[in-house]
Amino acid sequence: MSKSIHTRRSIGICALMSLLPAASCLSAQVPYAEELLIPGGHRGTVHTLLHDEQGKVLSAGSDGFLEIWDPRSTAATERFQVSTYGITAMVLRPGTSQVSLIESDGIDRYRVASWDYETKQRRFVQDFRDPISFIAYSGGGTFLILVQPGKSGVSFIHGETGESLKAPDITGTLSFAATGKSERTMIGYAPSGVLSYWDLESGQEIRHFTVQTQIRAPRLFGNNRFLGGIDAGGLVLLDAVSGAVLARERGMAPKFLIALAPEASEFMCLADGSGGSSLYHFGISPTGKLELKNQWPLPRSIPAVMSAVSTADAVVLGTIDGEVWLGKQDGTAALMRVRPQRRITEAAAAASSLGFLTEDQALGFIPLDYTQLEAGGSIPLEQSPYTRITSDSEGVTGAGRLLLWQENTTGSFPILRSVQHGAVQDRVFDQVSRRFPLRAAALRGDQVLLLDAAGNSTVLSATTGETRFSFSSVSALDAALLSDGNIIIGQSVVSGNAPFLWVNSTTGETVPIAVSASVGARVFCGTSGTLYGGTVGSEQGRLSTALIRLSLTSPSRSRPLARCPGEDTGFALAESGGTVASTLGGEGAVIYGSGGNGFAIPFERRSGFPQRLIDGASAFIALDTEGAIAWHDPKSGALLALFHLYAEEWILEKPGAPLIRGGLIRSAE
Repeated sequence: MSKSIHTRRSIGICALMSLLPAASCLSAQVPYAEELLIPGGHRGTVHTLLHDEQGKVLSAGSDGFLEIWDPRSTAATERFQVSTYGITAMVLRPGTSQVSLIESDGIDRYRVASWDYETKQRRFVQDFRDPISFIAYSGGGTFLILVQPGKSGVSFIHGETGESLKAPDITGTLSFAATGKSERTMIGYAPSGVLSYWDLESGQEIRHFTVQTQIRAPRLFGNNRFLGGIDAGGLVLLDAVSGAVLARERGMAPKFLIALAPEASEFMCLADGSGGSSLYHFGISPTGKLELKNQWPLPRSIPAVMSAVSTADAVVLGTIDGEVWLGKQDGTAALMRVRPQRRITEAAAAASSLGFLTEDQALGFIPLDYTQLEAGGSIPLEQSPYTRITSDSEGVTGAGRLLLWQENTTGSFPILRSVQHGAVQDRVFDQVSRRFPLRAAALRGDQVLLLDAAGNSTVLSATTGETRFSFSSVSALDAALLSDGNIIIGQSVVSGNAPFLWVNSTTGETVPIAVSASVGARVFCGTSGTLYGGTVGSEQGRLSTALIRLSLTSPSRSRPLARCPGEDTGFALAESGGTVASTLGGEGAVIYGSGGNGFAIPFERRSGFPQRLIDGASAFIALDTEGAIAWHDPKSGALLALFHLYAEEWILEKPGAPLIRGGLIRSAE
């Protein structure tokens, strides 16, 4: 036997699941039934919080998820992704279940999106070229008020459609604006030290005052009678009618103010001190004086607080590390409950099994057919150094083989795991250069293709491990094996390159595949032999990404199946039952006719956006950003089942059916 092959005997629940090291059962307390589907929490900073008229608290942050909390049970109740970008601010439309969010990638993408959080439907999205520092609904919710630091004045967009509306022509940059419920007048604050009032019907200024400069986080209180905020001297309170400074509080280091009821002449303030953070409850007397009603320190166990909102009898706090706390007026605080999933980061199908990798470097297998998952069954897990897993592109009906490899480091050689007559064989490709990390890998029949970050493509024998062919293209971004054993490479267009390059792996002959694009970002050959490409190009002066059905024999006949604005080079592709599905655009998966016949059917919505797609023979399988695995009907996109992995157990959801649960088995140390 070759030194690169290692064999073990099977011990488990199905062919590929079975062949793991000697195992020991996990022993941990199983949660109560009512806690099984409490969602996980935020991953990253909680930038914004609000509460609605039903007493729900909503949070959003850098992970792009909107989470809903019940303060009475101190637990999360729902969690779903609304953006592939971070969310920096969120406002509630008065009297509705609608919110608008500021989304940004932190570089050059800025947009406002409106969602109905009860129906989980996005109502509109509006892109902007400049950052957005402030957002608020008008008093009656008719329109949104936006402030962009790089532009003078304010912008208005329609609260129902997102269309741009005419706004007053204001000279200078504002940092805050608000209207009354009648929406007839608007108040605006400029950091240069101007408080102004505007007639919205005529667009004319009514009056203005010279006030304190550089007030941060201004808020209105007492039916818009008082304006409070933070400046270099600490907490400051202005008369919003005259602009006069009514009061100051210098003995604290405030971070932000927390509004109570809109009509209340009181507010709360979060401030840092040498002994930690504290909450202060202030009232405003009839003469405009600040009166400290209460003060209580926050427990030191609470990480840095980045956002806060008041409820009926408490304050909800969002932290820098994704936690949400309920701070009570008796000085105690409770961490709001979540149940984090054990995120599955990669998955691939082989024969009758689905292999997966987790965020904590575990490798496991479940049946490809979810109906074979039985209540009480145990899933074996083994530790694995690999970050990516690739299926045989000839389909799932052949021998069970998976290619395991590392994407970000050069620490481990790729291996080919296969099952032969009840035993696992790991072919280690230990003669492959590990000088550069791998960018892509493919498996088809007896050939393995590896593309490294330097643009070197290597074709190996899956049987012997020997190198059969190598080719170098410094601009290569992706590569795939064709059914005839040749290679298709996607590359950037530099020095006259075409976006795609066909390479004969026997003779080394190359043929450029010219299509109208500046980048061939993705290549994918389906089980049917149909070839797909992802291109990035310029459309009317702006970048766009397209999914195309690629023709090698006649490139001019290549046809786009879908297009999205911007650059999305990492979208997923899979083919099943004569159709192709894609995550182009990053906010869901859509099924297209492989012949480009015009239909586009979205996958049924789940908590996270799909980030990997797999041919599951009789279904599309999607791995989402929450780390769950979902089976979808290949014709309708309907959700068939959803698999969650947790620290001590797995759960399978099927629409209209009871939950199915089982345990985990880990390999012995």
